[in-house]
Amino acid sequence: MNFKKNIFLFISIVLFACGIVNAEANSLLQIVPSSPKPADTAEITAVNAEAKTFTLGSVLKTDPYKLEIVLTTKGAALVSATLRDYDNRNRKNLQPLELLNSVNTTNSLESARLLLPELGKAFPLDKLNWTSSGINKNSDGSETISFYAIILKNNSELIKLTKTYTLRPENYLLDCTVTLANLSNSEIKTSFNMLGPVGIAKEDQRMDTRTVTTGFLNSQSLVEVTKLNIKNIAKEPDGTIKLFHKNVDNKFLWTSISNKYFTSIIRPVPTEPNHLYDNWTGAKYAMCFNFDAVEKNNENIGVLIETQPASIAPQQKLTYYFQVYIGPKDRHLFESMPLYNSLGFINVIDFQACMGDTFRSLSFFILTVMNWTYQYIPNYGVVIIIFVLVVRVLLHPITKRSQVSMMKMAKLGPKSEEIKKKYADNKAEMNKQMMVLYKEHGASPILGCLPMLLQMPIWIALYSAIYAGIEFRGAAFLPFWITDLSGVDALFYFPAAAEKIPFIGAFIGTSFNLLPILLGIAMFLQQKLMPSTAAQSTNPQAAQQQKMMLWMMPVMMLLFLYRAPSGLNLYIMASTTAGVVEQYVIKKHIQEREAAEEIGMVPTTSKLGGKLKKKKPKPPYKFS
Repeated sequence: MNFKKNIFLFISIVLFACGIVNAEANSLLQIVPSSPKPADTAEITAVNAEAKTFTLGSVLKTDPYKLEIVLTTKGAALVSATLRDYDNRNRKNLQPLELLNSVNTTNSLESARLLLPELGKAFPLDKLNWTSSGINKNSDGSETISFYAIILKNNSELIKLTKTYTLRPENYLLDCTVTLANLSNSEIKTSFNMLGPVGIAKEDQRMDTRTVTTGFLNSQSLVEVTKLNIKNIAKEPDGTIKLFHKNVDNKFLWTSISNKYFTSIIRPVPTEPNHLYDNWTGAKYAMCFNFDAVEKNNENIGVLIETQPASIAPQQKLTYYFQVYIGPKDRHLFESMPLYNSLGFINVIDFQACMGDTFRSLSFFILTVMNWTYQYIPNYGVVIIIFVLVVRVLLHPITKRSQVSMMKMAKLGPKSEEIKKKYADNKAEMNKQMMVLYKEHGASPILGCLPMLLQMPIWIALYSAIYAGIEFRGAAFLPFWITDLSGVDALFYFPAAAEKIPFIGAFIGTSFNLLPILLGIAMFLQQKLMPSTAAQSTNPQAAQQQKMMLWMMPVMMLLFLYRAPSGLNLYIMASTTAGVVEQYVIKKHIQEREAAEEIGMVPTTSKLGGKLKKKKPKPPYKFS
């Protein structure tokens, strides 16, 4: 180090000790103890550069980038990440979606601490303004920026850190390298920790639980994941949970933070093809910011990763590579890109709407069918209706048998009540006689429930697919109504103060949504057309309960679904309406058949007491 630089460092140290140079000026940042080990007497410092921000990429439609990344010299970190092809759905101020943002002055990919275990010290890289000469545009259209910081030990150069970001056109991946160069004449043992992505925006104020998903490679080279809900992280005393897999032999691949439709995944890149993935990182944590405000819907999440301790020979360097995906949870993208597919990024897609990922495969199949149909009918609202109708048609024979069985059971009401009274003290015999009665008249209690049981998995999977599918975000059904299938079908908006009205505001919000009201009416009609059961036809109490359900079910569903995404309501509305029509047609057909059977009854001879006898059908033709 030359004489002038030594003089400058000496003067800076004196000024810093006197309180003249502050943290934002070109001052020396000092080390902080990091472990119980007694600290070395050596003084670890660095020169604090000027605070600046730089922008990689663009959100302009005319530019070839999917991302706009704002970076800062403070911690050589990412301040924000904005997506070009998705908007913030703010009707008053429509802007490109800012997916990642600062949380309490904490930034994504922030270099946190440089660990020097042999000295028992850790340098606060997140407090340091690194030096950068700006953005370079490369011949392949990519943009690159480098930040560097020199760490000093007793005013002598110890380590030079260089952090480089590269953003390529039409890509959601941000490449990054961190190089540690040993500038001293002795071996250095060191490691560092840094934040992954933080500050992911909430998509849905009602149902949008942020998660931390971590991918691991098992012994069969298959990707397994663990998932942490933000509320689980917040339950920890310090708002952090260590990321690990129950199988200790599984190798760490990546970790992510996600909301309903979007994710940011940080992935260490192996330096060699056969390099073990988990050698890149040591400790890994999921963190909850504002974890004391989870119930107030004001929480945020992030991840922290740390490199394994490594020794660097004098005048040698060590480089770490990693990539960060910042974009949509798009199944087609994750499956079509070989890198994403091999790393199992598709596992960040959550079906939280109903029963977690129980119907994951079926939900993915439904999305595939819908996307295929969309190629020919480019309107997801119409696709949802068509899908519901196809399911109804396929299950129509079973639904019809169910309706016939229920009507038969209703007519058997008086006889079933007689059996219940006769065998009231013998439940086993009563059940046996009831089964005999149902069998003789071709009725079955199971048939009444069968259509519901068969449709339930389809309903749940379809509900989940519409809930989680990025395809439905911003997709319009009609130009003047239901303009976003992932949001409410606001016909018009109330003043913002309406949401503060006790009880009413919690359900109504700030918009008048017509579709849930129409859905309530359709459900009322469906309940009205449902055949009565045997108990209802003979038991006044059961009849009264059915009457109450006739009103309660539509009202409860209206309250529950009033602020639900319109795509879900459209699906339920289409299914309910189709059910009403189907029930009407089946009921009419059954009544016509019963009337025809009565007409087909003819008088018998006086020998049979003048009773009516049903005509025998003619024998079929025989062919020789």
